[in-house]
Amino acid sequence: MKRTPALAASALALLAAGCGAGGGKTSASPRQIAPLPSAGEVAWFRQMAAFANAVSNLSEQAAAPGPAGLKSLAALRSCGPIFRSSVGAAPSRRQRSAAQAVLGACADFARGDLRAGDRALNESSSLIFLRSDGRDLPSRGGATAESRVEPRFSRAAAALSGAEGTVVRCWSLPDWLALIEERSAYTGGAVDLRADGFVSEGRRVNLAPRMCERLVRFVYRGERPAGGRTKLRLANTVLTLAHETVHVSEGADEAVATCYGLQRLRRAAVLLGAPRPYASSLAELAWTGLYPYGLAKYHSPQCHDGGKLDVHPRSSVWP
Repeated sequence: MKRTPALAASALALLAAGCGAGGGKTSASPRQIAPLPSAGEVAWFRQMAAFANAVSNLSEQAAAPGPAGLKSLAALRSCGPIFRSSVGAAPSRRQRSAAQAVLGACADFARGDLRAGDRALNESSSLIFLRSDGRDLPSRGGATAESRVEPRFSRAAAALSGAEGTVVRCWSLPDWLALIEERSAYTGGAVDLRADGFVSEGRRVNLAPRMCERLVRFVYRGERPAGGRTKLRLANTVLTLAHETVHVSEGADEAVATCYGLQRLRRAAVLLGAPRPYASSLAELAWTGLYPYGLAKYHSPQCHDGGKLDVHPRSSVWP
């Protein structure tokens, strides 16, 4: 899994809005919030991201049979020395454990254990992202402005993804601003404040405060807007959740995740408590009112009834 794409940040274009998961533990007492990264830490973030992506690509290639796989496997044996020379020592104490995790992954790769190396490389993110993946959150439902694991949203996301332990993390506005700044540093700006959500740690769906606020009104207050921009925003919100669950279960690029997310939207709305006719109206609105106006990278010529991305090709129901 590539490090930067693994964050799965995405942006479905709705009025220039963005949209962008295993189960982290929940706790009644979150860890103390770490200070924002320094300039030196930001620079180290970026170097580490480039290195981790390159190593992850090599790992994917090394798993392939034949000469190309053997060549990549041989290159991985130099992972540790290259990390020390190209990325260098961590600039702060809090990043040293992350550096050690990466070097541990390099040791696994040097032994030819690709699975262990990939796992160690992915686990290093919890040691880097002190604002998000490095924090435990309380589990709490309903209307609240605090950062939390949302239990009802999590159950719906787990059902959609089919991945046990999928959780939805709803963030307070101050926490969201801080963690986006942190992730933007790590991804070279690929994750920014236009994101409605992103997936991290494999099964953590992280949602922006505005998305969770709309879902709270939809799920807990039973709000069912009849039309206009309010319903369009709701369709985008439910689509965002469905889209991110595709990243959990399928990986997938943004175009595929968007197409599959559209086809999951009906079920997502029902799982969140909507009557089936209303859920269908949201799916249809997303298809006609959102998808045609999205950014190019979220589109696929195969995303249509009967196309290669049609999950149910024998059905005429679309999306």
